[in-house]
Amino acid sequence: MTNHSDPTTPYHPATAALVAVITLGSLAWAAPALAACLKDGCDEIVCGAGMCSRDQRGDVYCATLRHGSAFRTRDGWVFCGRGHCAVNRQGEYLCSTVEGGAVVRDTDGSVRCEGSCEYASYELCERRPAGY
Repeated sequence: MTNHSDPTTPYHPATAALVAVITLGSLAWAAPALAACLKDGCDEIVCGAGMCSRDQRGDVYCATLRHGSAFRTRDGWVFCGRGHCAVNRQGEYLCSTVEGGAVVRDTDGSVRCEGSCEYASYELCERRPAGY
């Protein structure tokens, strides 16, 4: 006779529920590592390898690299970079050429980047509907 009150029984409801919770929890934890997603102004979910940002129209653009940057400029457009980005005293958006690389803005307004600096650009962004 099977003892259903024994939690070590393979078909015990509590055991099955625990396995389901652990499995779903691990999937939910792993999903953010795969892509960043945001909903755009038309309620479409857009994902990218790295961080995402909305432009002035509500369109979503994401960094093409997992540790890249996506940010909204002062005039409302989204630019992306391979690493972190900062604005110099001339108002130019400069980013590290190293994926996830650091950027520092000195007190005089100049920007220094890990590796070297490059201009942030729209070309370093992607826009993919979720599921593709």
